[in-house]
Amino acid sequence: MIVFMTALLVVLYQLTCHRNQRVKDGQIQICNLCRDNPKTQLWLSFLILSFLTTCTSAESEIEDLLTCLEELNSTLQKSDAMLYTAPLSDVEKCKDKVLRCYMVELIMVILEEQINDSKTDCLYHFNDDLKPEVGCPQCEMYSLQNISTFLRMLTNTLQRINSM
Repeated sequence: MIVFMTALLVVLYQLTCHRNQRVKDGQIQICNLCRDNPKTQLWLSFLILSFLTTCTSAESEIEDLLTCLEELNSTLQKSDAMLYTAPLSDVEKCKDKVLRCYMVELIMVILEEQINDSKTDCLYHFNDDLKPEVGCPQCEMYSLQNISTFLRMLTNTLQRINSM
């Protein structure tokens, strides 16, 4: 990652500096235009930080959801609902659709069981961030499973996505 960021800085400085002030012998030489303009430095810093944060955000969302599910597990286990449960094999080709199916089923359980807990907010937020996918099976095409099997499969699915 450090090599990528160094290369990015070299490219950006080469684009903004005059020909005679470009990088020589692997060292970064900042031209007067770049050095004297705080806006340029600010935008470059912002750009670099945005690259760094997008690399870790998806992973942390899955980790947050796993933590949320652990906290809600005992409450959700009280349900006797049968839920559509996607197999692990569908995760690679339809990741967001599979996750959306799981979230819709969990939200249905929360509404039916009238669970009024602020811990459920993470499920709603995670569901809102999922993108629609075309060509994936509908949730109703998956087999019905009890809540224990459903939660175990969801946890396995999230761990698999996290390890990809």
